[in-house]
Amino acid sequence: MKMFRIFILVIGFAVLVISGMYYPLSKFTGQHSFIPGQSVNCAECHPNQAGNLSLSVYHSNLSCRTCHNTTFSPGQEAHAASIPQCIDCKRHANIADEINNTFEAHMPLFRTAEDFGIRRGPNEACLICHTNHSSNITYLYYDWINYTVYNTGTSPDGGTTYIYDITSVLIGPQRTYTVEIKNEGGSTHYWKNLQDISCVRCHARIKLGNTGNSQGAQHADDVLDKSVSSPYHPGHQNASYGGATDAYCKSCHRNTSFDSYASQNPNLNSSAVHAALKLSCLTCHNSTGPYPPGNEPHAFGGHNSTDFYPKVAQNITRRLIGDFCTGCHHANNHIVTNTEAGLSCGGGGGGFKSNRCHDISGATKNDVYTEPKAAEASRWVYRSFP
Repeated sequence: MKMFRIFILVIGFAVLVISGMYYPLSKFTGQHSFIPGQSVNCAECHPNQAGNLSLSVYHSNLSCRTCHNTTFSPGQEAHAASIPQCIDCKRHANIADEINNTFEAHMPLFRTAEDFGIRRGPNEACLICHTNHSSNITYLYYDWINYTVYNTGTSPDGGTTYIYDITSVLIGPQRTYTVEIKNEGGSTHYWKNLQDISCVRCHARIKLGNTGNSQGAQHADDVLDKSVSSPYHPGHQNASYGGATDAYCKSCHRNTSFDSYASQNPNLNSSAVHAALKLSCLTCHNSTGPYPPGNEPHAFGGHNSTDFYPKVAQNITRRLIGDFCTGCHHANNHIVTNTEAGLSCGGGGGGFKSNRCHDISGATKNDVYTEPKAAEASRWVYRSFP
């Protein structure tokens, strides 16, 4: 009886072995059935990216393969999905030239992104502005500029022009300012409407500097001297824009009226740059600009001396020219002079013609702190008469 049971078990085991040998798929159904590459559904593994792409203002009509199955560099084809550079797309063929334009304000961001390697090529620069991606930007800038302007007290043309000379320029240490850009979802596949790209979101330091205080705004300034009612102080008022807004930024940095400057340089044209023109006060206030020195009467500042503008351009770096100019042209300029120097100026009894800045020969020294000093302290310009 025992031998019979053993015989039955051996026969049963043999049947199982033979069954497995002749019917291999019965135990491993589907493991060797492959889906063709063009039929693989990317969204099954990447639902968030696919969802954000479908909601985008731009690229919503593109599939995943439009970008990720394209070989931009011969010999570097990926097996499943490549990581392209945004500027490699034929639809963006002109962007590389525009972003590398000398007058493009974001060219340093683009170049820096190429060097860091966090994303492929300069993609970080594209994503930080054009998508819903969360990022941090750290700016490096000079803390202050100290300069001395000497007035000769002479007037070769009989009393309307005074000769101003820049005798010294000192630049303070560098400091950093980090801006955190947080977006809900933080998607690199949600492409924004151009109208939703904010200047002041990234340039929070400049926005703070333009918030203003008792001395007025700092970046581009209001120029309007609140102590004097004069037709020669038209100002760059941001009041009509509701403060330091994106529209206020674009009123200068994306102003199509500057296209007339193409006669000076074809690159100084709003259509020649990708996002924003790199400007300074001297862009407008120069011998070939819309506000040349020869058009400025003495009461407007006396800049029509022959060597003042060239010396500013020669001695002051472009990024600090605005700070140099606002040292004298910030709102309440003459009140500050009157208070700090003890001289009769502006509304202080003697008017413009009783202080060293305009009539009395001698030096005037300004210490000007850069943004966002205007938001950090009530005073960001210190004037003295050495």
